[in-house]
Amino acid sequence: MTDYPEQSEQPSTPMRQIGRSVVGGMAASASGRSGSATGPSFQSLSVDPTKVLIPTSDDKDLEERRKWLHSSLTARGKTMEFQDFLGHLGLPAVYDPFEADAPQLFQSLAKSAPFLNKSKMEQTRMEGAAKLQPLGAFENSSFFTLDKEKAVNAYFQRLVDVMCEEAAAHNASSGQAVGTGKTLPERVYDLADYQTKEVPGGGKHKMDLVFFYPHRPETIPNVHIIVEGKLSRVPDPIDEDTLGQIADYQYSVWKAQRTRAFVPVLLVHGTQLDLVAFTRDHWYRVELGPVSYGKQVVRNQDIEKVRLTMARLYYLITLPSERFGHFCDVNGGQQCLRFVPNADENSVLATVESHAKPAVGSSVSDDLIDLSGYIERFIHPRGRLAHVFKTMYRGATAIIKLSWTPVDRLPEGAIYEILEKAGVQGVPRVYDSGLLKNNFFGHRLEYLVLEDCGSSIKDYLLSKHAEDRRSNAFSESVKSIVQQTLSCLVQARVKGNILHRDISPGNIRVARDGTVKVIDWGYAK
Repeated sequence: MTDYPEQSEQPSTPMRQIGRSVVGGMAASASGRSGSATGPSFQSLSVDPTKVLIPTSDDKDLEERRKWLHSSLTARGKTMEFQDFLGHLGLPAVYDPFEADAPQLFQSLAKSAPFLNKSKMEQTRMEGAAKLQPLGAFENSSFFTLDKEKAVNAYFQRLVDVMCEEAAAHNASSGQAVGTGKTLPERVYDLADYQTKEVPGGGKHKMDLVFFYPHRPETIPNVHIIVEGKLSRVPDPIDEDTLGQIADYQYSVWKAQRTRAFVPVLLVHGTQLDLVAFTRDHWYRVELGPVSYGKQVVRNQDIEKVRLTMARLYYLITLPSERFGHFCDVNGGQQCLRFVPNADENSVLATVESHAKPAVGSSVSDDLIDLSGYIERFIHPRGRLAHVFKTMYRGATAIIKLSWTPVDRLPEGAIYEILEKAGVQGVPRVYDSGLLKNNFFGHRLEYLVLEDCGSSIKDYLLSKHAEDRRSNAFSESVKSIVQQTLSCLVQARVKGNILHRDISPGNIRVARDGTVKVIDWGYAK
């Protein structure tokens, strides 16, 4: 159920659709309605986080919410190999050259990595050697003086720092000392410690460590990757407390960030590191490998396993946002959409500021759409998800809808196309529609640009004065609303063989002149 604003005048110029969208370097077929040469480019949305389903006023509420999240998600977990996960993101061709260049770079760090002795970090020694391994970059690190989860988290934080330092040093020396000499990606995101405080904007969420987008406030809308540290190994399947905890974290991110494709959580448990990725369909546990040792005496094969884990970790934390977690680049903090054609006459993703000038070669000055007018909706932790915005589109108000829907359902844009061809009256006019992601872990990402159809039937009727509601004219108005609604639904069934399946007061919209439109056909069949 949504609350759309009042209807306004229709845009004065024709709307354009796309035939294909290229998002984050990945192409996706669209249900484009006219197949024109241009289409939308979505940018990040800096908006306030929405309220959670259960209040976060005390620890009891927090525990209840985490139990609810665990029950909603526990049956949706799967394990996946690292390479298979990269395949779903379209990244193997990018990762393989990176790994080929990384062995020498992280070899020294892997040799110096500590071992976890019950609750403390200590130095290792090579098999057959009498002396302990040199600490190297880990010399004077604070994690040696800490214990339990604090030691685990402090080690991870230091590990990220020294990996980034070594990569920067490698690039500064033009790569002559490492691998093929290719430039390695460098650090983009800021890692902060939140073990003893809440991340602003997320209630009582004490995430252990958090990667934030650069040059942005440390708040839930700016969280990139969550890190959770545990002293002991987390079993498979993940236990109720741990799953409820990290599910609570990712749920707050889904609600606050409208451009999310999945939410990544790095789980450091004992000596092991896993990636837990929450998509709209399932959550996936991806084993990255050991980041430290479980014994003091280590062998070369142990060192190689730790080095490989370090390489995987460094690769993931240096990926751009549009490749890891979002369907577009959000690092710059933009909050807009723009139609930008490219050489092969297909829509491409463009990174522009909210009031930037049109792209080179564009003759349309008002193709830039501000998406800051977010309309609050309930966000479920999994399954179908719709983000709805009121925006200006070519001089008039319009509704932008971004929807994650299962791939076994028709796109909502296709439903509207069926209704339009069948001549069904009482449905919104669609200015533009298409797919931004065709199949991402079982869900597609669709966009719709719709006419603003007015207020909900509830708000429309309540807007009338008490005296007016006792008049014959008011009774006739109610009768007309009911008739128009039923007519639309019957026409959809008879002419288009379509059932709405989600009728509610919020999905019946009434314009100021009494015209009724039935919206939100995303559940239709």
